Amino acid sequence: MRDDPKNWFAESVDVLTYNRNQRVWSIIVTIFGDLAQRPGDRISGAVLSRLTEPMGIKPEAMRVALHRLRGDGWIRSEREGRTSHYSLTDSGLAQSQAASPRIYQRVIDYPQTWQLSIAPPTRQGGKGARDKAMRRKGVLPVVPGVFLAPAQADTVPDSLTMTGDVNNVPDWLRDKIAPQAVMQSYEDLDAALERFAVMCEDMPSLGPLEVATLRTIVVHVWRKALFSHADLPPSFFPEGWKGVACRTKVMDALERLGQPHLKVLEGAV
Repeated sequence: MRDDPKNWFAESVDVLTYNRNQRVWSIIVTIFGDLAQRPGDRISGAVLSRLTEPMGIKPEAMRVALHRLRGDGWIRSEREGRTSHYSLTDSGLAQSQAASPRIYQRVIDYPQTWQLSIAPPTRQGGKGARDKAMRRKGVLPVVPGVFLAPAQADTVPDSLTMTGDVNNVPDWLRDKIAPQAVMQSYEDLDAALERFAVMCEDMPSLGPLEVATLRTIVVHVWRKALFSHADLPPSFFPEGWKGVACRTKVMDALERLGQPHLKVLEGAV
């Protein structure tokens, strides 16, 4: 395998992109979150194209995704001659940095104390929007109007709040936190990461663009699984959940690959 780096790289991309239903804008968010989190970091359109071409992303899809992210206030663009450069806005940078500990820490130190909040009554039509807003903050809607979060978390104003230990997580709540689709997504991710780990035992020398592409895919499939549920300790999940195993394998993969510097990537296109 070492004698044919191109085949090794192509097979690795195929193994890791097992979930073909990937949103291009989300992949771009992953690229910036992994490679360009320092103020002033910029990525050229040429580098973005070279990183995403092996994933089968077409130039038109890239342009549409970049337009959407600019419209959403996530990235900004600058033109230098015939080259466009992109960077995170202040808002995009803040959101990316806020998500990084959950994505990149090998071990998560979860709180020991939790708060259960009972929100004031609201109209039926407002409950869905309220639950969605709470999920974005990392708060778990247990049942309509009842929320679980780490102590001192920002929940619904004017709620009845109780703070203490969680002594029992019933099966019905575990299944709500990680329904079968979430459990299966981790099974699939674990299998792909295991195959990639075996391949990495015979990893050839790769160029910086190839390394960055593989990093992007690893982080992206990890993010996709990770942000499909609330950020909770393993004890809150159903038996057999692969989250801890996947976290270890993701961190191992990223350490094996290393992280190329943006200047190196720009010099490689």
